[in-house]
Amino acid sequence: MSYPRRLIPLIALLSLAAAGCQFLPQAGNKEAQTEANSSAPAVSPNQLPPEQTYDLQVNKDQVWGLLKKVAFTDSTIIVELQVTNGSKQVIELNAKDDMFIRDNANYPYSGNRYNLSPPTDNRTLRVEPGDTVKGQFVFIGRLAPKATELSLYTNADNEYDRNSYAPRLRFEKMFIRR
Repeated sequence: MSYPRRLIPLIALLSLAAAGCQFLPQAGNKEAQTEANSSAPAVSPNQLPPEQTYDLQVNKDQVWGLLKKVAFTDSTIIVELQVTNGSKQVIELNAKDDMFIRDNANYPYSGNRYNLSPPTDNRTLRVEPGDTVKGQFVFIGRLAPKATELSLYTNADNEYDRNSYAPRLRFEKMFIRR
């Protein structure tokens, strides 16, 4: 008669142990490990966003700008941009080293500024009458993790915007998909 008294607690203990093993991942249970790892993907708060595609056009007097793409690297922001000079005089897009991108990471303050890295042979980005400059413009700095919007400015320090040789173009509200 002593066997049934010992047998019932032993069966209860084994059934609880078996039930617990189904829910806890173990070293030998690859399927349980895969399910546990895939249910909560780890996303780094400093992860860069994917390449962004836009179709933003800005017209200012006789100058037309078209911004197509923005890409992010660990140390730069790369913008695919084309600007056409329809006027009869030479224009400069970076007349006073004042072509830059600004983010909204410190809103409502001014945000971070990413300055243009101009080519050494054309620091002011001169565009002859009737010509189109098209390419990838590189801005220095890694995008701030909290940034959700960008704006690109040419000749931002042109105080009165009266200098037609240095048109002030603004590409604003470039929202960032993450």
